[in-house]
Amino acid sequence: MGRAGPGSSGSGGSDTMENRDRPFVDVRDLAEALLLTYEKPEAQGRYICSSYVIGAQVLVEKLKTLYPYYNYPKNFSEVKERINLSSNKLQKLGWKFRSFEETLADAVKDYEEYGLLVPKH
Repeated sequence: MGRAGPGSSGSGGSDTMENRDRPFVDVRDLAEALLLTYEKPEAQGRYICSSYVIGAQVLVEKLKTLYPYYNYPKNFSEVKERINLSSNKLQKLGWKFRSFEETLADAVKDYEEYGLLVPKH
């Protein structure tokens, strides 16, 4: 039985994954953005809160480099749909976000601590 890895869709048994763009934001950055929009009088309207948009294949390659002891998809099917998001409006209010590496490392650490990720043996 396969074990779920941080780049899998859950079961860890799939050899193919769609290479979709995925928006990412650290929940801590999201909370800071929410507070910023409440505190700044000039904040109006809707805001996109996405630190990074990363393709699934790039994400998996990054995870494999940092965490080689998990199962990962071996193949990727191309998807024509691409996501184009911008958080420039939030950044103009002063929003700053964590590095992708910090977000990824902290997320994997938390998932491991809560037993949601189990290394392959």
